[in-house]
Formats: sequence, C-alpha cells, structure tokens
Amino acid sequence: MVARLTIALTLAAALLPAQVVKVRMAGGEIRRAPMEDYVAWVLAGEAGGMTSPEALQAMAVVIRTYARCNLNRHAAQGFHFCETTHCQDARPSGVTPRLRAAAEATAGIILWYHGRPAQVFYTGNCGGRTAGAGEIWPGAARPYLRSIEDPFCRRAGPGSWTARIAWTQLAAILSAPALHHLQIAHLTASGRVAELRTGAGPVGAERLHLLTGRRLGWNLLRSRLYEVAETPQGAVFRGHGAGHGVGLCQTGAEERGKAGHKWPEILAAYFPGLRASTSAKDIPWRVLQGERVEVWSAGAPADEDLPHLAGLALAEAEKRTGLRAGKRPQLRAYPDVSTFRDSTGESGAVAATTRGRVVHIQPAARLRASGTLSNTLLHEMLHVLIALNAAAPVPVWLDEGLADYLGNGQTHPAARRRVAALIKQKGLPAVLAQLQSGRMPQ
Repeated sequence: MVARLTIALTLAAALLPAQVVKVRMAGGEIRRAPMEDYVAWVLAGEAGGMTSPEALQAMAVVIRTYARCNLNRHAAQGFHFCETTHCQDARPSGVTPRLRAAAEATAGIILWYHGRPAQVFYTGNCGGRTAGAGEIWPGAARPYLRSIEDPFCRRAGPGSWTARIAWTQLAAILSAPALHHLQIAHLTASGRVAELRTGAGPVGAERLHLLTGRRLGWNLLRSRLYEVAETPQGAVFRGHGAGHGVGLCQTGAEERGKAGHKWPEILAAYFPGLRASTSAKDIPWRVLQGERVEVWSAGAPADEDLPHLAGLALAEAEKRTGLRAGKRPQLRAYPDVSTFRDSTGESGAVAATTRGRVVHIQPAARLRASGTLSNTLLHEMLHVLIALNAAAPVPVWLDEGLADYLGNGQTHPAARRRVAALIKQKGLPAVLAQLQSGRMPQ
C-alpha cells in the first residue's frame, strides 16, 4: 500500500509549458497553439474532405511528422509556420470533432527513420503511381520516398483534367519574347513530365508548374502527369492526378481506409521502411490500471504507485475546479529524458506535457528526486480537465493561466495574472462556464 500523498500547493520552477507552435495567419497575426491543435488545423485545411477515420489518422501522423521536421522553417521571422501551403494549409475555423479525434487518436506519433524524424510528404492524387522524391526535387531522394504503384488510387478514378493556356500567357510566365511551340522533352521514371522544349529553349516542368500556379492559379496544371497538344491559340494540357505525387496519396489512403486498412498499414504502404511511434526506439509499454487513471509504464519500479498518485492528483484537480473528467486520463511515463524529448518534441527542461487527455511525463524517479512529481501531476491533471471540458479550442494563455492559477504555479506569470484578473471580475464559476459553452474569454 502506498502512503497517501499530500498535494503540494506550489509548482516547481522545473515545470515548463507544453510544446506550442506559433502560426502566422493571413492577416499577419501570430497565433500560438499546442502541436495537436495545429495538427487538427492542418487536417481541416489539407484533408477536410476525407471521410475514412483510418485515413485521417494516417494523415495526422504525416502532418505531425512534417511539422516536427520543419519546425524552424520561419525561425528567423519569429514564428514556426505560416498558414499557407508553403508550410501546411492550416484552417482553425474548419476543425470538427471528427478531425480533432483523428489528431487525438494518434497524439505524439510520428514517422522515424534511423532514429530521426523522417522527412515526409503527401499529395492529393498520385494518378495510380506515386513519384519518387528525387524526381520532383533534386537532392530530396530518400529510400522511403520511392515511386510505388497505387491500385487504390487508380480504383477511385483517374481524376482527369484539362487546362488551356494561351501562348501570350505562357510567354509572360516564362519571360520569353514570344512562344508558339511547347512539347514534352523528358519524362521521369514514374511517367511525370520532367522537361519541356519550347521555341525559346528547354524549361523544367517543376518551374513551369510553380510559375503557372503563382501567376494563373493552382487549378490549371494540377499535376505533372499530362500530355500537351499545340493549337493556334495556345497549349492544351490533358492530365490526371493532383499534386506533386510524392509520399502519401490522399485519394489512395481514403480508398485503403474504406477497404478496411488500419492507419499503420496505410502509412507502411506509402513509406516503406519507416516506423510509426512516439519515440525513436520501441518502448515496451506496460499498462497499469488505476481506479481512475491508466498509466503506461516502461517498467521502472518508480512507476508502480503512479496510478494511485495520478488518481489523487485528478481528484484534487476536480475539487479545485468543480469539473469532472468525462474520459479516463492516460499517463505515459517515459524511461529516460532523451526518449521523452524525442517522443514529445519538448526540451529536456520540460517536466511534462499534456495533449487532450494524455499526459506525457519524464521518468517518475527523476521528478520524485527533485521533489516535483506531485506538483507536476496536479498541474497536468488540471490541463486534462480543461481539455476534456472545453467546448472549443482553448487559447494558450487561458489554458496555461488557469492551470497556474488553480495549481498555485508560476510557470506563466503573465497568463496567470490575466486569468486572475478575469476571475476577480467574473468569478471562477463564470469563467469555467464560458469554457464549457465554447465562448472563450477574451
């Protein structure tokens, strides 16, 4: 029997915020969001039309992996990602419970190659055969980004399209004095156009695709799977498929999901040789069932009392908020700091991070030795209650400020002061009622 824990009333300085990404929106505003919220935003922008839950979960893993690999893309500009397809199309207003569920079901899982997050891509419709990355972007070739046949995409139909572009438009796009001639010169190994010849010299297909999209719109040359016919007025492109063709094919993934494939099978089909996991190495998880909290342990002796301690922390969090956990929280205790860091994307200075109802913590023995285990569990269970009771995405300042205020912490002093002022003005029950109604305080 484990002795009853007395919950401490102060948070240790070692407890830092969960991973948050900064996204620049269309108007220039930079919005902060937990990684899993960002994954849901991108699902809305990039995969909102997909209906298969398994295909959506596969997409969530790819989106999260892409984000982990490209986290510093806009570092010099003071944010992580833009909301456009230059990074990934992120649409917070389009998030639905179905999309949020896909992100939550795969929380923290990314694709790994030789111990590092893999560089991955996805495309709308591969036309029945994906492209090798090196075909599209010289230098981007990877063993797991090779061309593969995709009968499931083919099953959905060719996705045929036709585009007509006048000679004058082509000349302007290519900065040529005049054009009246355009023919395909070379194809890639997967049958995509690599280069065209014109009266003004050769032009790369990728260059033509990008220039046409930026000048005339992305709905014209939808892929590089096309034929070209010349007319007196201009060039006629007749093609099929959509997108660059590299990596996961969304049309094929959707069909695979409808056929009963699970998300790991879908990912294995498009990324042969990669591992889908929360960490670079396999963790021999052992599930410890507590009365109210499920604990995933790597087998450390210090984890044996975590179900009891986490249950006490949850009860204390419920007492302080008046909220209840409608779903059973899950606590994942990692075997070492490096595995925690790899799995969550957090720095080693972060004691824990919560995503939805799942709490990820550093080794319990380490937190216990530093005297921070009790406070860490309380803080994270407050985050769990906020996430499970909120009817809409919670702004980071409100999430962190409430957890600090209710747990007597000081990890986000500015957010805590803002929440304290709000509670002084409206009262805690009113603030929590707003949270539950989806009308977030401003």
